Amino acid sequence: MSTILDVTQLSLTQGNKALLNNIDFTVYPGELVGIIGPNGAGKSTLLKCLSGYISPSSGSISLQGKPLSSYSHQGRAQHLSYLPQHSEPAFSFLVKDVISYGAFSHPNQNNADVLANVIAQTNIETLLDQPLNQLSGGEQQRVHFARILLQNADIMLLDEPTASLDIGHESQLMNIITAQCQQGKTALVALHNLNTALEFCDRLLLLQQGELIAFDTPEQVLTPAQLRQLYHDNIRISRHPDTNKLYLTPLRK
Repeated sequence: MSTILDVTQLSLTQGNKALLNNIDFTVYPGELVGIIGPNGAGKSTLLKCLSGYISPSSGSISLQGKPLSSYSHQGRAQHLSYLPQHSEPAFSFLVKDVISYGAFSHPNQNNADVLANVIAQTNIETLLDQPLNQLSGGEQQRVHFARILLQNADIMLLDEPTASLDIGHESQLMNIITAQCQQGKTALVALHNLNTALEFCDRLLLLQQGELIAFDTPEQVLTPAQLRQLYHDNIRISRHPDTNKLYLTPLRK
């Protein structure tokens, strides 16, 4: 199978600090890849590089066999959508207007049926006529995710999309992403909740201090030894009784 995203020797230095150091990985169509690691590991920085928001100091990013830098802004938007960790409310724009911006790279997406489906999936029907800047953090996150879905890009780059969500909406959002990948889309998702990563992701990309530590299936990456190295002895590792997947619990000292 051909790759959809190829990252080679990607490095980013700001001042005297290496934020990313010689990152190498490839992603295939239909994969849901979780990007994990401690605070400050480089997760957000990596996603910003992959989105084209910032340029790396060295190395290359290829999107469907072509250098990312060779795409026009609209061409890039047709292939990549990016949801940053913090999206500032757009003045007093109404939710329904904010969502519609996602269709600019795919004008045919802005039809009534597609729009209604995205609104229903993200459970924001009651928010459409409200100003975005008057919503809670979790509601704003769902609105921005709806915009990403409407963009209909080949690859979704999502930086902690579940951070402001309650557990019900977190499950809903991750299941939507999973369904999108099953339909051929690709997702790279920065996650802090390791149980969510274990439950939903096909592969995990583990970063620490800008270094790629591991890139493999969840159980190959989140081994007991690796977890102890990252989080010392602050986590209990067990098996979920229903799924038999690894399950992590913080330990009270």
